[in-house]
Amino acid sequence: MPGSLDEWKQRVADLGADVAGWWQQRRRERPLLDWAGLLHQRDTEAFASVLGSAVALRLFLFVLPANVALVALVEATRLGSTMDEHLQASATTGEIARSLADISVTSALGFLVSGLALTLWSGRSLARTLATASAAAWRLPAAHSRVRLTAMATLSTVLFATIAASSIFNRLREAGGVPASLAAWTGVLAVVTVAWFLVMLTLPRATTDPGALLPGAVLFGVGYTVVAWFMQFYLPNRIARSTDTLGGLASVAATLGWFFLIGRLASGSFVVSAVTFERFGSLSRHVFALPVLRAVPRRIPRLATYFGVGPDTEVAGTAPAPPGS
Repeated sequence: MPGSLDEWKQRVADLGADVAGWWQQRRRERPLLDWAGLLHQRDTEAFASVLGSAVALRLFLFVLPANVALVALVEATRLGSTMDEHLQASATTGEIARSLADISVTSALGFLVSGLALTLWSGRSLARTLATASAAAWRLPAAHSRVRLTAMATLSTVLFATIAASSIFNRLREAGGVPASLAAWTGVLAVVTVAWFLVMLTLPRATTDPGALLPGAVLFGVGYTVVAWFMQFYLPNRIARSTDTLGGLASVAATLGWFFLIGRLASGSFVVSAVTFERFGSLSRHVFALPVLRAVPRRIPRLATYFGVGPDTEVAGTAPAPPGS
């Protein structure tokens, strides 16, 4: 019996070695498989799942005061007649909008100032966590995870504008009709993608080329839009059915799941940008290879250095000084 057991162990070990060899061979033959394998490896090395959870917590603390500031801004500018119905119906701003409905301009301005102050404070913590996740994805030292005041302010401004834009697009969607809904969701996809691209520009990375950030920005924009659609159209019915069993915990669980998915998308977008740039290079190289734009790097050396399209730059090369650090 011991001999047969050792024989089975050896067979399992040989099978594992054969599978590993087969996978490595397929990765060498197929670039997309190699890219997927590198994504998984980098995601594990960068602790993207753990950092995504940390991002989710900071994002939750950021969204609360940002929603207060948004509702207060609507009340201070006396746009309540236009936006109150939507804000009160929203799962994120409903209670806040009902509490601040019809308050005076002075009170609204007070809530607006305090909400913006807390948004900037929580944005600072969120910016640090995002910088840590970005630096880990790009394999940068921990010293590069520090963020400057301008980066923190930019991040807070962009995210606040995204929340406001999402509310506007939701109002458009509620106007009814397939064209309005399609236009609203297309607007959400475009705004979130551009906003996340701007956020990634403020974070540490191993290249100055902004084109390297496009894959991660697109991933986050598409993922955010899909999750938002799921949360608004599919999940409410599920929550209504689960409320009899879980009570108020059903909504809490849905909210926490929402923030975790967004945080995971954020950390994953850094990994996708870093691995795609290192494996395939940047989209900027293909853009500046077009006949009309081919001469631009030679005429503007500083632009060539920034986009990493100089003649002596490697395809997956990195700039000497990581920006955003």
